[in-house]
Amino acid sequence: MRHRFNTVSGRRRPGLASVPGFSMLEMLVVLIIIGILVTIAVPKMELIVRHERVNRAAQVIIQDLQNGFALAGRQRAPVRLTFTPSSQKYVFSDRLSGVAIMTRLLSTGADFSLSSMAVADGNGNTLTTVDVLPNGIGTTAFKITIANGDYSRQVTASSAGFVR
Repeated sequence: MRHRFNTVSGRRRPGLASVPGFSMLEMLVVLIIIGILVTIAVPKMELIVRHERVNRAAQVIIQDLQNGFALAGRQRAPVRLTFTPSSQKYVFSDRLSGVAIMTRLLSTGADFSLSSMAVADGNGNTLTTVDVLPNGIGTTAFKITIANGDYSRQVTASSAGFVR
């Protein structure tokens, strides 16, 4: 026969079997606490993921623009950068032949899942193309604004090819 100790006096109570485990009340309390923590954490995680996607997309755009300005010098031929804000896409192509060199898609369903992209020149006018000459000079300075929900970032490029 197994005995159970009385937790207050420390004596054994005869006839009661020791049953390890948690009571239903203890399990309920733990589940309520976990539910509260999940309710707090999920919206914060969605916000962090959204911000991270925009920040990653901004870094990729910066690298692509720097490579595009250098590409014109390496090829010793002008390169055209064409923006399609409606589909959050831009294409580097040879200006003379029109052959696409590199295409980047930033829209929903792509790696970055951006909700919007806008491109404007220094005066705030909408811009669709920029030509980069072999000496690394662009036809105009421009700003690319990317967003996912309420969070946005802006990438600027000078006509001299400085991108930040």
